[in-house]
Amino acid sequence: MYREITHNGKYRYVQSFKDKDGKNRRVSVVKNNKTRATEKEAYEELQEKINKILNPKQEYHNLGYYKEKYLEFKKTTLAYNSYLAYEITLKKINDNEKLENITKIKYDRKLIEMRKDYAPKSIELTCLVFNNFFKFIKKYYAPNFDVTLEFKWSKEEKSTAMQKIKYLQKDEIEGVLKSIKNNTVRSIAILQLHTGLRIGEALALTPNDVDFKNKTISITKTKLNNGEITAPKTISSIRTIEVSDFILQLLLDFISNTEFIFNISYWTILHYLKPLTISSHTFRHTHVALLIEQNIPIKVISERLGHSNINTTLSIYTHVTKSMKANLRDKLDNLSPFIPHK
Repeated sequence: MYREITHNGKYRYVQSFKDKDGKNRRVSVVKNNKTRATEKEAYEELQEKINKILNPKQEYHNLGYYKEKYLEFKKTTLAYNSYLAYEITLKKINDNEKLENITKIKYDRKLIEMRKDYAPKSIELTCLVFNNFFKFIKKYYAPNFDVTLEFKWSKEEKSTAMQKIKYLQKDEIEGVLKSIKNNTVRSIAILQLHTGLRIGEALALTPNDVDFKNKTISITKTKLNNGEITAPKTISSIRTIEVSDFILQLLLDFISNTEFIFNISYWTILHYLKPLTISSHTFRHTHVALLIEQNIPIKVISERLGHSNINTTLSIYTHVTKSMKANLRDKLDNLSPFIPHK
């Protein structure tokens, strides 16, 4: 810092510096005198000016602006149902909230408070969407914005979720199938029991997806609830699976001159399954249980199901094996042909 006398007898304090492009620049302030206190004051003001030039304050929009831009971006990359889930989840964020008010502790607490009204799986999805949204803002609009949220299931929540995994025991399957009043719905349920297909994957099947010679089905697409055909849920969902002669015959019976093998809507299927208090996913889970009972390796099951994460398969596996152990305990009581009396 150096000092100059102005034409009217005051003092101009000047500080040189290099900007972000390496160019020499200078800033100045004018004071009435040259005391030590004034010099200190001038120095502090000059440093503040330099800091503002080197680190200009960025003007941020409210979150509503970023939400609109984010959803525009995601609309081209997400399946219809996934996009709707993202759109609904982001409604939990106030459009008028300022970006500078977003902090990790504030939104981690928001996730914790959701436990009163939402299931853990829903909160987990919320955490995922929020984090993707915040990364989008950081990448394209605010490089200094860096918030990553965390959500972990409690032991109690994991235990409760395990109890909700529903599959049919072997002795229940026949009765459930007989209770389905619609033949097409019943046939799709049988297909799921033998293949583990998701309902959208089954509804999207065309004759070209079935290789009768090599006894396989190729899963390359899915039909959404609104009837739209899109890519499967994940990359790992694109797969080719082996099927039995029985399933090939079942599919052959439904093949006609229409585009899809099964000409029925998701809502019709839901209508016939709802009175039985089961969903189409019950048959997919049951397929896993049947394979586990046949001692098929978990990795093979996971690939057959098109799970992107083996933990998804393991959650069903653990539930089924617990049931198998409980069944074993019951059978142990009757294992011996002779139980001596005391």
